[in-house]
Amino acid sequence: MRCLVTGATGFVGANLVRELLSAGHQVTASGMPGSETRWLAELPITVRLADLTAPGAARSLVDGHDWVFHVAGDTSAWSGLAERRRLVNAVVPALLADAALESGVKRFLHTSTTDVLGYHRDGRPVTEDGGDQLFTGIGYHYADTKLAGEIAVRHRIERGLDAVIVYPGFMIGPYDYTLQIGRVIRALQQGRRYPCPPGTTSWCDVRAVARGMIAALEHDGTRGSSYILAGPNHSYHEVFSRMAELVGAAKRPLPLPGSIVRAAGLFGELTATVTRTAPELDPGLARYLSLPQATSSVRAIAELGYYPGDIDQAILDAARWYEEHLPL
Repeated sequence: MRCLVTGATGFVGANLVRELLSAGHQVTASGMPGSETRWLAELPITVRLADLTAPGAARSLVDGHDWVFHVAGDTSAWSGLAERRRLVNAVVPALLADAALESGVKRFLHTSTTDVLGYHRDGRPVTEDGGDQLFTGIGYHYADTKLAGEIAVRHRIERGLDAVIVYPGFMIGPYDYTLQIGRVIRALQQGRRYPCPPGTTSWCDVRAVARGMIAALEHDGTRGSSYILAGPNHSYHEVFSRMAELVGAAKRPLPLPGSIVRAAGLFGELTATVTRTAPELDPGLARYLSLPQATSSVRAIAELGYYPGDIDQAILDAARWYEEHLPL
């Protein structure tokens, strides 16, 4: 298939491009103008950077492709980046889905997030139907905009778009050059005691998620379906501690109570009002990191043959990739 991957210059996209090539597909890789492309440079693909908010850009990019994998997203949470986040996470999915409908794309995959599904107060795993509590409306603006983008795609499904929605968990693996989870591994490798929030989440290998995305479009009869592509549910402290063991860190992560994490979020927000730069932690993100998020990938396992990968191996592979490509 001729496949378009938006967000191909990012962590998930770079892995998805490689999995598509391994499966024998042709790939056009896209990202925002100015994006880092060196992790794609030696691959047999077409790279087309484009601002999808520009008039006609989405249609021009989509034309000529059989499958569209919409992976691009703005993972920021700070209120100072609200307009950029709204455009990327809420507006672009609608523009791209419209372009896919108009150009006759065979299948469309929208990458949402487990964050839009919320959580159960008692900590049991949520399914694709969601939990009894939400991460939206708590000041965690990333979840708010991702939900808006997903709703926009679902409206296009009602109009005939053959689309599938996937909800990735917390991913670990190579090509995380912006250090999303890499900042933890790097800090541990440097001998620092990394602070650890009290929450829980679902962990998975980014390469397994990429394979699950492909399986979702290969599987017939899944129009309008949604799949959680996550993995084992562990606290941040459990996984950060395992990272420390695997990389031979001299110090273990420092567990923090929710009150301290929330106070740090408030301090980050206040600091950002002066510096006008995004803080590492703001109040909404602090609340999110302190809650018991857990998910179930039973549907994806049963229908797509999804497997979340081995988390230890994902950590080791990520650490090796950082050492080779982003030396301390």
